[in-house]
Amino acid sequence: MIRGVSARAGVRRKLFLLRLSLWAENAKTTLKRLRRNKAAVLGALVVSVIALSAIFAEAIAPYPPDEMNLSDRFSPPGGKYILGADHLGRDVLSRVLHGARVSILVGIITVTISVATGGALGLLAGYYGGWFDAFMSRLTEVLLAFPYLIFAIGAMAMLGPGFWNLVWALCFKGWVEFFRLARAGVLSEKTKEYVEAAKVLGRSDFEIMGSEILPNIVNPLVVVGTLRMGTMMVMEASLSFLGIGIPPRIPTWGSMIQDGYRFILNAWWLSTFPGLVLVALVLSVNLVGEGLREVLDPDLQTF
Repeated sequence: MIRGVSARAGVRRKLFLLRLSLWAENAKTTLKRLRRNKAAVLGALVVSVIALSAIFAEAIAPYPPDEMNLSDRFSPPGGKYILGADHLGRDVLSRVLHGARVSILVGIITVTISVATGGALGLLAGYYGGWFDAFMSRLTEVLLAFPYLIFAIGAMAMLGPGFWNLVWALCFKGWVEFFRLARAGVLSEKTKEYVEAAKVLGRSDFEIMGSEILPNIVNPLVVVGTLRMGTMMVMEASLSFLGIGIPPRIPTWGSMIQDGYRFILNAWWLSTFPGLVLVALVLSVNLVGEGLREVLDPDLQTF
């Protein structure tokens, strides 16, 4: 009996090591293919530069983001202020660098929570079916009936401004797309031979879902999650522009655009520079997502 248990443990360990080596080889192949996509490489480079600028904002920014000098109000770009100063004499470049932190963190955290929540619920609903699947499917249909921005505005009206309140407001509906994607993938995979073989070998449902089905449906989740990261950044900027997102004391690109649009004719730089950086970041993230889609989708791969 003990020898049989030990043998099964050895087989599982070997299978795990084999899967790990296959995953490493697939990751290496994916990176090699991704490097051939010049647009994706350019997008990754832009994202990396903006992310590093946000991480080291204190060292790069010439001034504290909230330092006011009323004698320098509306200073144009150049000279003392590279990107100009706003209506309170604050350095626009410093605020753009610090504002990148909010957009990047909101994009990463909301997508991570949404993928994890939607993926787990979709895995359970697709595998077990029954009343849970029916309930979750009806719930997602109700949530999809509300436009995303309107839903987020209503959630923020109830929760109030704040970083984590904004994250939860975006996650309340953000998981729906990943739930439907994971559920569809599970419904397609659970009837295949390798799942039936795992059941015959006596593996538990959670082992089958985690080690057999999930690796075969994770690629679409990664691709869509990357693409939706840019959407979350735009949503954060939109809510901050409306004054119901991040508190005003924290510099964000949306609040900077909102502060500057009133002076757009006389001080165009107040809204232009944060808007351009936001467009560059979202476009770059989408280029990376499209590159991943071409690499990970078997129907689009070229050899």
